[in-house]
Amino acid sequence: MKKDRLKAFREDSRRAAALFFKVAVGRSRVSTTVVHHNDADGIAAAAALACVFRKLVISCRLLPIEKVHAPVVEAIHAAERGCILYADLGGQSCHLIDRYTRDDQLVIILDHHLPGAAPSDQIVHLNPEHEGISGDIDASGAAVCALFADELLKAAFFEARDSKALLALMGVIGAVGDGQMTSGTMTGLNRLLLDTALEQGEVSLCQGGYTIPRYSNRPIEEIVDLLNLLGSVGFYSGHATTGVDYLLGIEGQEALRIAERLAALKSSCFEREAEAIRYKGLSGSTHIQWIDVKGRFVPMGVKAIGLFLEFLTEREQVALDKYIIGFQHLPAEMPGIGFIQGKLTKISARVPRQLKARIVEGQFPDLMTLIPRATERVGGAADGCHRFAAASLIEQGREGAFLQALEDVLSEKW
Repeated sequence: MKKDRLKAFREDSRRAAALFFKVAVGRSRVSTTVVHHNDADGIAAAAALACVFRKLVISCRLLPIEKVHAPVVEAIHAAERGCILYADLGGQSCHLIDRYTRDDQLVIILDHHLPGAAPSDQIVHLNPEHEGISGDIDASGAAVCALFADELLKAAFFEARDSKALLALMGVIGAVGDGQMTSGTMTGLNRLLLDTALEQGEVSLCQGGYTIPRYSNRPIEEIVDLLNLLGSVGFYSGHATTGVDYLLGIEGQEALRIAERLAALKSSCFEREAEAIRYKGLSGSTHIQWIDVKGRFVPMGVKAIGLFLEFLTEREQVALDKYIIGFQHLPAEMPGIGFIQGKLTKISARVPRQLKARIVEGQFPDLMTLIPRATERVGGAADGCHRFAAASLIEQGREGAFLQALEDVLSEKW
């Protein structure tokens, strides 16, 4: 990563933090709502912000969500929420968030996914992609939030070595959660935070990988699995917030007990669905294979369909040269928000290993290209897409049209 790009992104972070400090910590002391993703990266991002907000006595409410979509954003902005920070999501949906933002409201998007349309001047979008730093390889959502939070401490003239070390750790956990550690190392912003975490003793290098002393020397991958269970499988039971609490040292043993129960639930559902696939196979076309679980994964959150696709791929229970798509119905009521208008389906997409090699060679489009284009054609919303893992939301009943749109995009010169 070039030093001038890092310098530019640090300056972007400084300006965003200074603006937030002026509004949220100035005379008015406006409350803040952190809308964050419910996966491991999003939970680590929320923890990074929460830990600094507590240091600076900033009133903050955490609001985890699964996906960005018009009815969800409308419901978020309809309530009195003060300043709104979007963490690890929102970058691809700036136009949508802009639509529902009041004139007197400060909204800051802290994201690392490939940006969508530019927002109005009313919204601040802090994203390393704007400075040529890859959010898919070099910077997790938690890394972005950690650097923003660090600049917020500086704006408050608050020097706390322990806070900086914890922020670095959150960035590293987020990077591992988003698959940004390769061959035991990281690059870009992630690498800077990993070096800090190692120097400060927040991460230890042991035989076979990294462990985290403050979490009983558990391997970092085990912490990521724990957060995904709490935030994704346990989303509708409110356990994304349990994941944040765990990272901040609150009720650790209870979090472990809850995660154990959620792991058993996930295993039972996945094995049952996998057995049905062994019997009847996946649906498929020339370039795509798919499964629609409809409401069969209740009470798990809709991140479960993505985890299930990974489960099938690891077992090689899929065609290795085709995109794999999963559909799962979104429940009508969302924790912290209430009932959502309309019936929605979550789409998850993954790439098996043979197809991944062909995408790297440029023979096929990656999911950052494919999923947003196909989703837009059927009136849905895509946010938080990566090269080899992506998700979006569409109206229930549009699944067939979406699959056709995928084939259409693939037949074009993408």
